Amino acid sequence: MAKITLVGYKAFFDNAGGDLFEKLILPEGLSKDTLVNNIIYHGGEFEVLYASPYYIKESIGTWSAVHHDTFERWVRALALEYNPLENYDRMENWTDVTDRDATGSSTSTSGSTTGTTTSNENTKSAYDASTYQPNEKDDATSSTTASSTDSTSVSNSEDNTFSHAGRVHGNIGVTTSQQMLMSELDLGYWNVYQRITELFLHDFVIPVYI
Repeated sequence: MAKITLVGYKAFFDNAGGDLFEKLILPEGLSKDTLVNNIIYHGGEFEVLYASPYYIKESIGTWSAVHHDTFERWVRALALEYNPLENYDRMENWTDVTDRDATGSSTSTSGSTTGTTTSNENTKSAYDASTYQPNEKDDATSSTTASSTDSTSVSNSEDNTFSHAGRVHGNIGVTTSQQMLMSELDLGYWNVYQRITELFLHDFVIPVYI
């Protein structure tokens, strides 16, 4: 029974100088050639869901754009570096800041006052006085005041910053090292190209062997 296959559509565009997967876009870290070859290897003989090769070509571009973020997350997750035999990894950072300001002042005042009083009396009596009467008397007073003030100000400041970092990691005993090792080996079977291929074949072909 004749059928239109994925590999037939690819040959159609190859013969015309085109590319069925021209509009396929992938995140950085994935090889387009590797994915296309894997798709053809696993599903090239399956019948396509759509009768128009040009519609399939456009749809591949739309499909890859829709799933681009998902594929990118897969790539980032698989690229993470970690120790498969550790299940605890805590990192902490501390910053201690010391900021002190001290201000003080002192004031002292000293002073002195000196005074001088003088008295001058004229002993000449008036010509018509029967008893002694001073003719005139002068009193003079003078004073001097001296003072001084001393003022002192003191200001001290302190500004220190200390940074510390710490890391605690290892196996806290929830699972054994052997169990974590087996989980790591199981993860090794998870192949991003194979997962994308399976998703592609599910959306574009009829996976029926005849």
